[in-house]
Amino acid sequence: MATVTSDNTLTERRDQDSYVRDHFDRTTRRYLLSILSDSIIAEHRRYPAHPSEPLARLLAWCQRRPIEEQYAIKKESDGTFRIIFFSGLRGRGPTYAGEERFATFEEARHGAFLRHIKDLTGR
Repeated sequence: MATVTSDNTLTERRDQDSYVRDHFDRTTRRYLLSILSDSIIAEHRRYPAHPSEPLARLLAWCQRRPIEEQYAIKKESDGTFRIIFFSGLRGRGPTYAGEERFATFEEARHGAFLRHIKDLTGR
């Protein structure tokens, strides 16, 4: 591991780290797009105890995304569930990802999964 001797070296290392992360993300997205199918989405809706490898990889990608790109579920006072996302900034609370309400937690969980798929495909 190289020793940081100046601001330039530190900046260069950050640029290299960013390059590697971006490359890994592009490679991962390409793979996920190649395995994405209606059967994987249907499998997620069934919520198996042991997901298939493609679904497990897709779920791992969802969980590794930066905090400002992740979704969470919030239970409302009326018993419905809504999808929220975090700003990633200290002092800023979460915001609703839309007006859609879900009757059960499982439906909301799948709705959040579909939002991740939308983010992945850009549609």
